[in-house]
Amino acid sequence: MASCCDVKEIPKEKKRGLKVVALSGNPNVGKTTIFNRLTGLRQHVGNWPGVTVEKKEGIMKYHNKEFLVVDLPGTYSLTANSIDELIARNFLLSGNADVVIDIVDASCLMRNLFLTMEIFEMGVKNIVIALNKIDTAKKRGISFDVRKMEKVLGVPVVPTNAKEGMGLEELKNVVYLMTRGKITTNPITPIYEDPIEKEIEHISAILKETPLAQMYNLRWLSIKLLTRDQEVIKLVLKYLGPGKMDEILTHISELEVHYKRSLDIVIANQKYEFIDKLMHQFVLQFGEIKDTFSDHVDRILTHPVYGILGLLAVFYVLFKFVFTIGTPLQEFLDNTFVSFGEFVASHIGNETIRGLVADGIIGGVGSVLSFFPLVFLLFVAMSVLEDSGYMARAATVMERIMRRFGLPGKSFIPMVLAFGCNVPAIMATRTLEDERDRILTMLVNPLVPCSARMVVITFLAGAFFTEHKALIAVGIYAISLFLALLSGLLLGKFVVKGEESPFVIELPEYSLPSWKIAIVHSWERSKEFLRKAGTVILFGSIAIWYLSSYPQSIGSGLSYAEKLGMFFEPFTRLMGLDWKAAVSLIFGIIAKENVIATYGIIYGIGESEEVLITLMRTAMTSLQAFVLALVTTLYIPCIATIGAIRAEGGNKWALVATVYNLVLASLIGILVYNLGRLLGF
Repeated sequence: MASCCDVKEIPKEKKRGLKVVALSGNPNVGKTTIFNRLTGLRQHVGNWPGVTVEKKEGIMKYHNKEFLVVDLPGTYSLTANSIDELIARNFLLSGNADVVIDIVDASCLMRNLFLTMEIFEMGVKNIVIALNKIDTAKKRGISFDVRKMEKVLGVPVVPTNAKEGMGLEELKNVVYLMTRGKITTNPITPIYEDPIEKEIEHISAILKETPLAQMYNLRWLSIKLLTRDQEVIKLVLKYLGPGKMDEILTHISELEVHYKRSLDIVIANQKYEFIDKLMHQFVLQFGEIKDTFSDHVDRILTHPVYGILGLLAVFYVLFKFVFTIGTPLQEFLDNTFVSFGEFVASHIGNETIRGLVADGIIGGVGSVLSFFPLVFLLFVAMSVLEDSGYMARAATVMERIMRRFGLPGKSFIPMVLAFGCNVPAIMATRTLEDERDRILTMLVNPLVPCSARMVVITFLAGAFFTEHKALIAVGIYAISLFLALLSGLLLGKFVVKGEESPFVIELPEYSLPSWKIAIVHSWERSKEFLRKAGTVILFGSIAIWYLSSYPQSIGSGLSYAEKLGMFFEPFTRLMGLDWKAAVSLIFGIIAKENVIATYGIIYGIGESEEVLITLMRTAMTSLQAFVLALVTTLYIPCIATIGAIRAEGGNKWALVATVYNLVLASLIGILVYNLGRLLGF
């Protein structure tokens, strides 16, 4: 985990004169919608320096000026409990932001202003509050005196309705004026009871004699020490030494005896009391809690029975959408690569070079690239579900099931991310606060089929189960997810022991997603697929072609690939798979897409998918194809995923994941194949 104040990187845009605008706020306050509204298509998705948490940046244009907008992770506070909170906190502490837009949910003001007060306590001055979801607050009978709110809080307040675009122009104008020094602020900070205030003064006096006084707001550091923030304690210890730190901790312990509870709870309670007094100065009407449209729909979509049926239906429609639109595009790309390969081959006289280029490079990479439309559409569909608010409901529904299998409810979110790619999904486990939950989620995550394995599943399902390919694909996904849950139960009981943590998640209101934004985000995420095709899969295809062509051609039984496959064939035969499947699975460890590319290269048919399908149909039955797709989904994770587990959990858990997946895939493959033969398939 990144330590306090690690995020010191100055954005390159700021280096060339762009003003930086940071977006902060609780999860589900409409922060992403405002980010999309401000930046449009001028966005970039990457990772924060030093960590692999997603970082979204975009360019906002206003009055012929460009501003770099940085979307900070959504958090409820700025403590050191999770990597998301540390990233948001460290960026604000770094001073890189010229303006901070604090997005507040007007319909849930008390909770949202808690984060606002924490930002104020850090000494951040250049803040504007976007009072978002003003329409939802109005429906619930909540009304504000915005001008009075500005005076009370000491910062500009702009009412917004991000979904409709209301207030965004005014928000841009306030940001513009603030960067030009035309707006000054004086943020209010919470006042606590006398015993706490006296201790804040005492600690501040001690810290004033250290270099920390020139680096941070001393009141904020003192409050964080009182709440025993571990990252701040480590930071201060470097400058004070153990003697002075023991003195401070002794005073903290005495205060905790006085209040008969830990000071983090005491300070949080007093902060909420302070916020409540502030709200009574500018909230004209607090309104009543009324059932909204989302509440009515949630009674169905979060129901123990109807919710599960709805979840299955949603994901069936998702795959139907991906196949219906993506298959024609995939066939078009496949035919394009076939024609291109034939054209290139006709202009190369040397047989070896012709085989390398046409069969190895164009054939191997082309067979994978033709599936890009399917991968891209999967990301689009997942993005739409996420932006609509449904994914939070899916997590709530799955929590009841996952809890029975020993998995934390929050682990469903990283597992959903794994449908796109297991690597960022492994990284997303950092948001899980409990170590046991984090490790367990990491171990079961590779069992969720990623987009790379979708390439194999869709190819084999389309080739051997033409009329029911969507059903077969959903079936393989269902088996994989069930085994992931079962693995959670087994690993949680015998390998990763510990107590389960409680499940808490907020259900945002439903909203119509933006197709434009969904496409932008999907493209950013899909570029990783193209990058792999140009690097890992390219070199893998060349290696496969070489092993399949030398020292003699295929058919003589003397190629390196055949020797390698024959060595493992006695084992794969237990699952009904021949040496070609053994070779494809070995190269699939480099990248799962290689499983299909390997077959094309071994057969020496280049990029022709129709010929490949015909040859594979003559070489294996539908049952064997189903087993191959299932084993590909379950066996050893790709190298990148293993590396991610190693980086997050260490060598031990990377080894456990590798061995466990191999053993599980082998047992399931043998069981399904022999059971299928017994039933006459």
